[in-house]
Amino acid sequence: MQWELEEMDGVGVLRLTGYLGERVVHRFHGAFDWARARCTGPLVIDLSGLLGWSQEGEAAIVDAAGRLGTDRSPLMLCGLRDRAAPLFATGAALGLMRVCSDLQTALAALGVTADSRPRP
Repeated sequence: MQWELEEMDGVGVLRLTGYLGERVVHRFHGAFDWARARCTGPLVIDLSGLLGWSQEGEAAIVDAAGRLGTDRSPLMLCGLRDRAAPLFATGAALGLMRVCSDLQTALAALGVTADSRPRP
């Protein structure tokens, strides 16, 4: 699993690529803690670059949402596509995270418009 952090108009976007399996959960936790320390606003985890995840990887994302803090929650997730994520729909997770179809929708939900995002 690889990760990249970008800040867009006060919103941290943590992009994950590869596979979030049991062996790399520690790497995800490190990436999430890095993002949380450097971005003071809301956080979005973009999963569109992931090939998949294990049950431990999915649990790590739910755990991260719980560690975000009430002043910065809920954690926004995007890019699930049609992949199953049963832990994201549990009662505990529902109050901690919101799932959006894509990054543009997640950013719009947080009030970031196309005009305020950096141009490539």
